[in-house]
Amino acid sequence: MSGLPVTTADVIVVGAGVQGSATAFHLARRGLRVAVLDRAYPGAGATGRSSGFVRMHYDLAVESELAWRAFPTFEHWAEIVGEGDCGFSRIGFLQLVPHHQVASLRANVAAQQAVGIDTRVVTAADVADLVPGMVADDVEAGAWEPRSGYADPTGTAAGLLAAARRLGTSYAGGVAVQRILVDGGRVTGVATDRGEIHAPVVVNAAGAIAGKVAATAGINVPIKPWRHDTGYFGLPSARPGGPGRPIPVVLDNITTVYFRSEGRDLLLVGLEVGNDIGGDPDRPMETYDPEIVPQLAEKVCGRLPWMVDGDFRTAHPGQDGMSPDQRAILGPVGAEGPDGLYLQCGFSGSGFKTAPAVGEAMAEWILDGAPALAGLARFDLGRFARGDLLVGEHPYESLWR
Repeated sequence: MSGLPVTTADVIVVGAGVQGSATAFHLARRGLRVAVLDRAYPGAGATGRSSGFVRMHYDLAVESELAWRAFPTFEHWAEIVGEGDCGFSRIGFLQLVPHHQVASLRANVAAQQAVGIDTRVVTAADVADLVPGMVADDVEAGAWEPRSGYADPTGTAAGLLAAARRLGTSYAGGVAVQRILVDGGRVTGVATDRGEIHAPVVVNAAGAIAGKVAATAGINVPIKPWRHDTGYFGLPSARPGGPGRPIPVVLDNITTVYFRSEGRDLLLVGLEVGNDIGGDPDRPMETYDPEIVPQLAEKVCGRLPWMVDGDFRTAHPGQDGMSPDQRAILGPVGAEGPDGLYLQCGFSGSGFKTAPAVGEAMAEWILDGAPALAGLARFDLGRFARGDLLVGEHPYESLWR
């Protein structure tokens, strides 16, 4: 048992990313003894390489509502969490879509407004004001969220875990979960490379390796590793709007690029296409693909021509678990496996901003039998066997392609 903080718990959470840490926090708030295990350290997986968007725009209404429920945690971090700093920066969020998806965008904005989200449809002229010097001649309309922005993913995860530990949660890093223990159709804990911990509930929040962890209990969770590179470019000192004005988060489905300010001097840039899907999640991920740099530069300069005077600084790879419908897999495994095993994975590169609300929902599932947000029942593992994949009410194309 050397190196493990406890031998028993009420709940074991596998994975100390932002999702697992949020669940530990909400379970601990409700008085449960939680043990969090991670094979590396908090935020070492998808969380630490997230772009940190905090926004509510989705084409699936329940995801927008989930992000909206999570939003107060970022806005009022000190009051709600009380540990660390999530680093929330309100710079605004702008969603752009091709002409043939504008009707869907308008319908999605209307649905989001109906639940209280601060969002509106903007014109191409508005876009040029929101992002000075941005080429918008192919933009018919966009969705603008003035209160949105980005946060620090690693700081968010660390703060949530610290708050959970303040409330009695045990944490162990550098611990590999080798097997989920099952007896008589029920979970009894986990076996690790440092010994066993026993609990009647295990939450699998293990990111890209969640499928491997689930397989140790005989459960097939259909997620594939999704890999992507994120670049950072130096902003030119002379640029439209002046050097002190932040560039909003822009998710541009027209040219398949996204970008935002990173602090005062950098621009974070990523692509929505050409991502690596599949393979072994444990294969090396040491550095970025240098061939991605000219692609990032070409895309961002197409939207922001003044970025030709910027310079490439660095890039890093990232990885998450991708589900068949690019939506999360949440809740008890149900008929697919043993009682007491819960899934919190398959976020497909879009789970950061929802984590506080997902964590609360997981606590509700475990303690109350169902989450308060009833629509989350649709995120169950069984939907894949039923052929009931999640599709937006007013859909766009798949985000990652």
